[in-house]
Amino acid sequence: MPLNYLRRLLRTTVFRTALIYACSLSLITAIGLGVVHWSMARNIQAQVDARLRLETEVLINLYRSQSLPALLDSIRSRSSNDDQRRIFFYLLWNPDRQQRLAGQLPDWPNKIDVQQRYATLNLSEVIALKQPDSDVPVRVLATTLPDGYHLLIGHGLYDEHALLAHSFAISILVIVVILVLALLGSLVLSHYTLRRIDAVSRTAGDIMAGDLSQRIAISHRANEFDDLGSKLNQMLARIEQLLAGMRQVTDNIAHDLRKPLNRMRNRLEVTLLEARTAEEYRTVMEHSVTDTDEMLKTFNALLSIAQAEAGIKRTDWEPVVLDDLVADLADLYGAVADAQHLEFDWSSDPAAVIQGNRRLLAQAIGNLLDNALKYTPAGGRIELRVTIEPSGVVLTVADNGPGIAPADRQRVLERFVRLDSARSQPGNGLGLSLVRAVARLHDAQLSLTDNQPGLKVVLRWR
Repeated sequence: MPLNYLRRLLRTTVFRTALIYACSLSLITAIGLGVVHWSMARNIQAQVDARLRLETEVLINLYRSQSLPALLDSIRSRSSNDDQRRIFFYLLWNPDRQQRLAGQLPDWPNKIDVQQRYATLNLSEVIALKQPDSDVPVRVLATTLPDGYHLLIGHGLYDEHALLAHSFAISILVIVVILVLALLGSLVLSHYTLRRIDAVSRTAGDIMAGDLSQRIAISHRANEFDDLGSKLNQMLARIEQLLAGMRQVTDNIAHDLRKPLNRMRNRLEVTLLEARTAEEYRTVMEHSVTDTDEMLKTFNALLSIAQAEAGIKRTDWEPVVLDDLVADLADLYGAVADAQHLEFDWSSDPAAVIQGNRRLLAQAIGNLLDNALKYTPAGGRIELRVTIEPSGVVLTVADNGPGIAPADRQRVLERFVRLDSARSQPGNGLGLSLVRAVARLHDAQLSLTDNQPGLKVVLRWR
């Protein structure tokens, strides 16, 4: 593993977090094992004290029942029969503490008062001879007999000392193993995390270099990295779509504006070639104003779409009574329909109220009615309906014109898209794009269906 890469691993948040967790776990484990070790030591000491107390009571009962000679014989017998490890040590002094009467110990230990009962000493403090195991602890019990004799019984903690030392060594080993495994685990987690982050960084670098088709690799583990990568990929796809739409809009604007601008320039240039009458100049200016209005309509439509897609402040929204809005639009477009010899039928539920922007809603519904008036032949029928269904408010605009093929119903919602059948009609291909933008802004579902014949456009608020 390269040194620079190892340094990066050690600086990662995952490594530091895992290391802190490992140290905390090791500390908790050490405390727990320490408590177990202490409890074991206390329990062993209690058992040894019980054995010393039992041994002392046996000798005291023997002294009381059979006098001093029997006690001396018993101590000598026990001292000579003890194993080489000297599990028990005995010492019996006379009342004036001047003479040792029996036992293995040559003298009364200096650190033990005759009135003291229990104490823990090293073997070297009990036996003057230096032995390899002289640092082994010895538990002693001092007792004064009824006639003033002093009895000292000691128990060598050979096995107990070995057990506690082994337990302590195992505890240290466990803590070290936990730390080592935690360190290795932290490195593995850091390597995995750093590898995923490097993959994201490489993808971001490729995207910054201009390749918008790059996406973050997603594994099959469905973990938090995959969830984040999926969201980022969706964001990148949306950005790519918006940039592609921007390029398309730019190209379409240039194409759509070039025609009226060229027409205006040619008309003005021809007019300036020779003197004209006032009526001819007026006609040229009227045509130029018409071309200018056409360009302004395109720009106004684009601004409305941009406003709807960007999202206006919803805090400024207000309840919109669709019955009132539809009634106003019906008065306006009903007169146009009569002039074009079309039947216009509308109805609205007075209880249909939604939260939104009245101006944008009116513009979207007006675009639907404009399209219906534009493509419905004379003698046709246009319907405008607002109803309340269990799922929510539904607005429908239907006509019996040529309709739109199912394959083109999503494509016509894009900007500047005009079907071949609509080339002969005036327009800029932005009407349905505005309707879709307003529907998205107001959380409405937009759908284009077949009216058999004709087209039915449905806006559904849930």
